[in-house]
Amino acid sequence: MLRYVFVVLLALFCNVAMAAQSSDYKLGPGDVIKVTVWDHPDLSIETQLTKDGEVNFPLVGLISLNGLSVAAAENSLANVLRSAGYIVNPSVSILVSQYISQRVTVLGEVNKPGRYALDSASTLLDVLAEATGITQFAGDNVVLTRDSVRTEYSIAQLTAEQDPLKRNVWLKTGDVLYVPRSQIFVLGEVQRPGNYRLEAGMTVMQAISVAGGFTPKASHRSIKIDRKREDGSVQEIKSVSASDVLSVNDVVYVEESWF
Repeated sequence: MLRYVFVVLLALFCNVAMAAQSSDYKLGPGDVIKVTVWDHPDLSIETQLTKDGEVNFPLVGLISLNGLSVAAAENSLANVLRSAGYIVNPSVSILVSQYISQRVTVLGEVNKPGRYALDSASTLLDVLAEATGITQFAGDNVVLTRDSVRTEYSIAQLTAEQDPLKRNVWLKTGDVLYVPRSQIFVLGEVQRPGNYRLEAGMTVMQAISVAGGFTPKASHRSIKIDRKREDGSVQEIKSVSASDVLSVNDVVYVEESWF
């Protein structure tokens, strides 16, 4: 039930993010902008910024807009036109058609992994919502990698946090978000063998119950777990009790009874 609440709240955060204006967006290489000079349609263009963040503007040539906000870019172009003597009091409007230079990457257990534009000030929850939320096998944590430094956050804690200073993890261009998969495998003599989401504190018996319970041929005492170690090797655990707590990617195997 809590996961459904998280998804709803993430969607709400997404709507807020989409409503935000792009006035704080910093232009950069590759961005596509539409420039309108009022009362001068011959100067209105749609163009892509060069690799140096420049725009080739009619009459005045190359102008650098790299790192400028939309408002600052408008003022810069107006000043150039005014200084060149072409227009006495130019009114310039810029609309960003494609946000390309300021992007973050979202990977792992989200419904739409990919690269997303930071078209406004965006938080970690905003971008997860833009990726249409997490999948059914997603873990409760998300890893943010910035400048080779990895920081782990709890999605549940961020979503439930009331204090904006603690909830809002602001992102910047180049950030990578990764939502790990949190699953277990229940195999052997159970009704529905397969992989299932690992819930916090899930025990062996709870996992077997999620898999539909024992089959008539199952041995209730012959249960083993294959657990992957950090070095990639697999540890086989044979002395398993129903109350043992499982770890990510554990393989629970219920053997057949011979009696």
